[in-house]
Amino acid sequence: MTSREKTLIGAVAAAGLLWFGSQGLTRYREKVTQSKNQHTAAEQALSDANVAQLRGARARKRLNEWRAQSLPTNQEIAESLYQDWLRAQLAGAGMNVVQLTDKSGSAKNPQFGEVTVAGKAEGSLAQLTDFLHRFYAGPHLHRLTNSTIAASDGGQKLTFDFTAAALILPDAKRKDTLAEGDPRPIEGVKSLDDVRQRLVDRNLFVAHAPKGNEAAVDNNAADAEITATVGGSYGDQGWQLWVRHKTSGQVSRFLRGDSIQFGSFKGKVVEIDNRRVVVETDKGRMEFRTGQNFSQGTLLAPPAA
Repeated sequence: MTSREKTLIGAVAAAGLLWFGSQGLTRYREKVTQSKNQHTAAEQALSDANVAQLRGARARKRLNEWRAQSLPTNQEIAESLYQDWLRAQLAGAGMNVVQLTDKSGSAKNPQFGEVTVAGKAEGSLAQLTDFLHRFYAGPHLHRLTNSTIAASDGGQKLTFDFTAAALILPDAKRKDTLAEGDPRPIEGVKSLDDVRQRLVDRNLFVAHAPKGNEAAVDNNAADAEITATVGGSYGDQGWQLWVRHKTSGQVSRFLRGDSIQFGSFKGKVVEIDNRRVVVETDKGRMEFRTGQNFSQGTLLAPPAA
């Protein structure tokens, strides 16, 4: 074998080794990538399983809470006991119970049963507030599906018509007793006394009666209508604000920097331009447009620092 043939054979062998080596490296890299992908997929599957387990635990906890709130599984006993409970809450709030009637349907649902009671009661706003607080703080899985309030004697006497619906879960443990427990907290309600006092102080069933000269003051602000912003010439005075008093017909003119007051509204004119004026008030800057009066302004956002 000549030297040239030996060199050629060596070169071919080296090329073969390089090719097989590169193929092996490629397969190794593919295996590494595949292993990383499998590892990532396994981590994701584990994370999904943990999330599903957490959700399942929360769902089971919620379902157990609902079971604890369910009416007893015996439908007839549930209907009787729930009516008695409603009557006790209405009477406990001081209301006069006019009527309570079972309106439960005969249709059966394998997932839950339902007790429906239609009622009518009479009392004051404070007593109705007390009952509603008792109802929503009650331990049952229930709600008011509709209600109507009719007022008489200037809102001193209310007639409350309502329909309440409560659920029966088939796997609840109680068969012949209602749920018990401390009153449940009501979101946004700190105390019954606070809510009751606010409702009673502001009687919802009579028109608001302004105190003292409040009505006259507000009427003065509404009487002052912006009729024009006049620019004519931009001399030393610049734009003018024209305000017409609708009652007297008198027209007042103001410049930028002038103080104004119409009834309860007062402030200082800080901007006047085409069909627009801005007034600085104790509440902030108010914007008014031509044709508006001084009870119809828009509060502007504070200027950027």
